[in-house]
Amino acid sequence: MTPNSLQIGSPFAGEPYIGYIRVSTWREEKISPELQKTAIEAWARRTGRRIIDWIEDLDMTGRNFKRKIMRGIEHVEKRKAVGIAVWKYNRFGRNDLGIAVNLARLEQVGGQLQSATEDIDASTAVGKFNRAILFDLAVFESDRAGEQWKEAHAHRRALQLPATGRGRFGYIWHPRRIPDPDRLGEFLLQEEWYQVHEQHAPYMDAAYERKVNGDGFNQLVHWYNGAGLRSTRGGLWYVSGLARYMDSGFAAGLLRIHDPKCRCKFTETNGCPFKQYIYVPGAHEPIIGWDLWEAYQKHRETTKKTPPRARKATYPLTGLARHNLCRHHLSAASDSGRRDGKTIRGHYLVCSQYKHRSHDACPQNINAKRLDVETKVREWLKDKAAAGIDAAPATQQRPAALDERAAAARERVRMQAELAKIDKALDRLVTDYALDPDKYPAETFARVRDQLTDKKGGITADLNKLAEVENAPAIEDVQPIIVGLVEEWDTLVTEEKNALLKQVARRVVVGYADDGKKRNRGITVQVHPVWERDPWEPIKGEVVDRREMPGGNRRLGELAGPVRHTE
Repeated sequence: MTPNSLQIGSPFAGEPYIGYIRVSTWREEKISPELQKTAIEAWARRTGRRIIDWIEDLDMTGRNFKRKIMRGIEHVEKRKAVGIAVWKYNRFGRNDLGIAVNLARLEQVGGQLQSATEDIDASTAVGKFNRAILFDLAVFESDRAGEQWKEAHAHRRALQLPATGRGRFGYIWHPRRIPDPDRLGEFLLQEEWYQVHEQHAPYMDAAYERKVNGDGFNQLVHWYNGAGLRSTRGGLWYVSGLARYMDSGFAAGLLRIHDPKCRCKFTETNGCPFKQYIYVPGAHEPIIGWDLWEAYQKHRETTKKTPPRARKATYPLTGLARHNLCRHHLSAASDSGRRDGKTIRGHYLVCSQYKHRSHDACPQNINAKRLDVETKVREWLKDKAAAGIDAAPATQQRPAALDERAAAARERVRMQAELAKIDKALDRLVTDYALDPDKYPAETFARVRDQLTDKKGGITADLNKLAEVENAPAIEDVQPIIVGLVEEWDTLVTEEKNALLKQVARRVVVGYADDGKKRNRGITVQVHPVWERDPWEPIKGEVVDRREMPGGNRRLGELAGPVRHTE
C-alpha cells in the first residue's frame, strides 16, 4: 500500500500539505486551476491529508523557479507543512537543474512532493525511478514546446513581425485570424499587420519628445492616465510598462530581439542575463523619426549612468562636478556651523568618495564653495562665447574637431576591413574543424579560436569609441547654447541651466590650487567640453599610478597599485 492510498486513521492522517497550482504559458498545457484544485482536494480526502494553504502560479512557465512555489518550500522548511501536493509532477517544474535542486531542498528537511493523479511511492527505489522518468518526460515536453515556439518566433521575425501577436500602443492591430461574420464560431485568415492609430500616435511621439527634454517616466504615466489613455490590456499605465515599451523601439519601426550570437539560456532564465539584445527592422510604419529615436537612446544611456539623486537637478552643476583626485562626483553639503545659527543648503561641494567611504577611497577631501565654482564656470562660458564671436567666419580654417572626425572615419574603414578578415578567418577555422576534427589538436583549435575572438572583441570596442568621436559635436554646433547660457543665466531656472550645461560640458573638474597654503587654499576649476576628446578617456597601454596623482599619498598607491588600460 502506497502513501497515496492510506486511509484516515493511518499515521499519515491529518498531515498538513500545501496545495500548489500552476497554469502553463504553453497553450496546449493550460490545465484549468479548478481542475487541478479539484484533483488535489480529492487526493487529500482519499489519503486523509489536509490542505492548509493554496499557492497559485497562473500563466507561469515551469522552465525556471522564479515562482511562488519557492514560498511553499519555505513553509515546509519552517515546519508549517509536511509537503507540497500537485496535480501532476510536471506542475512542480520542467527544468532538470531546478527540479533537482529544489526537490533536494524539500526532501533534505523531510518534506515530500506528492502527485494527486500519479500514484507513486517515492520512498522506494522503484518509486524514485518512476518519478524521475515522469520528470524527464516533463523536461522533454518542455524542450519540444520550446523548439516549436522558437520556430514560430523565427517565422514571425522573417515576416518582420513581433514574436508575440498582440496590440501595441499607437497602432491598430490587424490579427491573422478574425471571426467570420457569416459563420458563427468560424474564422477567416488575413495578412497580419499594424496600422498607425491616428489618435494615439501623436501621444507616442510626444512622449519621446518629452522624455528626451527631461521629463521622467513618472510624469509621462500621470499624463497618459490623466488624458484617459489606457494600455493595450485596458488598464492604467505603469512606469515599468511604459519604459519597457518605449525602450523596445516599436514606435521607431523596430523589433527588439535576443541576439542570436548570445548562448545564454534565454527561455529558461526569463530574459537574457547579459542584456544582449539587438534591433531589427519591422514591417510596420514608424511613428517617430530616426533622429528622435537616436536622441532617446542617448538620453537613456546618459540617465542610466547618472546617480538617481542627480537626475533632477537641485543645483546648476548637479551631476557634472567631479573631484580632480579620485575623479568621482562631488556632492553638495550644507553649511551648518555658522555663527548666526543659520544653515545654508548646498553651500559646499565635497568629495562623495571621501565623505561616504573614507580616505582610503580618496586621498584628500575638498571643500569648495559651490557659488565660487559656478562663478568660474560662468567665466568659462563667457570666454567661449566671446571666442566664438571673435572667430566668426573671417577665416575658413578647418576646425580641429572636424579633422578628428575625419581621421576617425578613415580609421573606422580600416578597422572594419580588419574585422571582416577576422570573421573570415574564424569561419574558415570552424569549417575546417567541423569537416576534419583531427586536422588540429583540440587545445590548438581552442587557443586560436579564443585569440581571434578576443581580437574581434577588441576591434569592436574600438569601433564603438570611433563612432562616438565621429558623432561628437563641433564647437560650432553648441555655440548658440553657450551664448544663450551667458545671456539668459539669471532668468533660467536651475533645471534649465543644468540641462543646457550638460549639452556643452562633459564634466566640471574641481581641485585645490597648489598655492603653498595649508588653510584657505584656492580652487581650480577645469571644464571638459563635449567637442574635445575626453581627457579622462583611458589610453591603450597607458599605466596610471595613483601615487603620482596630485595630492596622492603612499598608502592609497600601495592599496590600489598601478592601473593598466589594455582595452
